[in-house]
Amino acid sequence: MPLIPTRIRSLLMLTPLALLACGGGASRYLDMTPEELFQMATIEFEEGDHDNAIEVLDRLLLTHGDWPRIPEARLLLAEVHFDSGEYLTARTQYQRFLDRFAGHPSTPDAALGVCRSLAELSPVSERDQGYTQEAIASCRNVVIDYAGLAQASEAAGISNALRATLAEKEFETADFYFRRNLFDSAIIYYERVANLYSETEWAPRALLGVYRANQRIGYEDLAADARERLLTRYPDSDAASEVRGDGSDG
Repeated sequence: MPLIPTRIRSLLMLTPLALLACGGGASRYLDMTPEELFQMATIEFEEGDHDNAIEVLDRLLLTHGDWPRIPEARLLLAEVHFDSGEYLTARTQYQRFLDRFAGHPSTPDAALGVCRSLAELSPVSERDQGYTQEAIASCRNVVIDYAGLAQASEAAGISNALRATLAEKEFETADFYFRRNLFDSAIIYYERVANLYSETEWAPRALLGVYRANQRIGYEDLAADARERLLTRYPDSDAASEVRGDGSDG
């Protein structure tokens, strides 16, 4: 727990009733310096009081726009919204920081914040993946723009996880068609997974799907090709082990 100056401690201890009696919560900020407002917001955030932290930061940004540490306040506001689960608002605030303070040393953090916010908005695999696609693009930009930094490494990890989500969605679509004996359609989606998301765990399973679907159609040459690709690309996968039981590998 940080040491809290007596003045700020007193303001933090004001009850809602007392604030109402003196004409509303904003009145307690009237004679506070921007430094005091920022410190109060930081303490509120650290103690988990997101609403009050946002209120204080809004006041700071509104009344002290020329304060040298305004970029820090803007970034803190984005982080408070993110921590409270308001990911769309957080994304907007991170982007606003990037638009207004492009040369600031904290731009990698803000760019990663956009990536993380969009990733949190990414739905589970069976839903529309618009936010997932947008998040991947945003995270890739972080990887490119800030190569070598920790933020780029984290963004790469997020992007990889989101690509796995997209691969899973395509795989589920392929399986949907396979279970209904619509093998040509199933093959199209299995091949998409194998070609577009080859680094994910779904790729070997997709090649197994291509193999099985072609078998069911009676295209033995295409089934053999899918089997060979699976054994060559993913020899240690469970899918490879499964197809080895279907024939001899010499």
